[in-house]
Amino acid sequence: MHCTTVIFRAMHRLMLVILLALLALTGSGQTLAGDTVGAIGYSRSVSVPLNAYQLYDKAMDAWTWTFGKEPGAVLRRSDRESGMIEGTARVNFRSTMLTGREESMGTITYRVTIQLRAGGSRITVNELVHSGNKTALRGGIHLGVLARGSSPQQRIPGLGRANTERLYAEVKELSHGRVTQLMQAFEARLRANAEP
Repeated sequence: MHCTTVIFRAMHRLMLVILLALLALTGSGQTLAGDTVGAIGYSRSVSVPLNAYQLYDKAMDAWTWTFGKEPGAVLRRSDRESGMIEGTARVNFRSTMLTGREESMGTITYRVTIQLRAGGSRITVNELVHSGNKTALRGGIHLGVLARGSSPQQRIPGLGRANTERLYAEVKELSHGRVTQLMQAFEARLRANAEP
């Protein structure tokens, strides 16, 4: 009986140590590999009375005049048979804050996926990632994957919590405004092209 109690207490202590280590890891702002829970994404469905091939042609035109005109826009995949258009683009970022302006100046890249079917399409924008100025004297400030919440998923060296949260909010506000505007423009162009 005594041996069982000793083993139970040792296992209990080990579990407490593991739990405290995990809490310390997440409390320090570190993230586990591949942890993108809560990543920001945008999605919009558009109904258009066209068959899949006609809609694909109109969507390619809408891509060219909206997302395709953005900085660094690249069409990664376009398949008329499956009704799939995929690409990437970016938003250039420059903070209005003086703190960390040069280091955080950079880009917010994102991925666009357009799925087409007879009668409509679904536009998804996700994988929004902020990369700072790698050539800055003190190194770049990279906020990484944009996620819900008031702080980035990792700790930003050299920036206090208040400044980090202000910078993060500014990056998310800029990307939200631009992505929303592009999605609306894409929908408007697609609908206009579908009119007889």
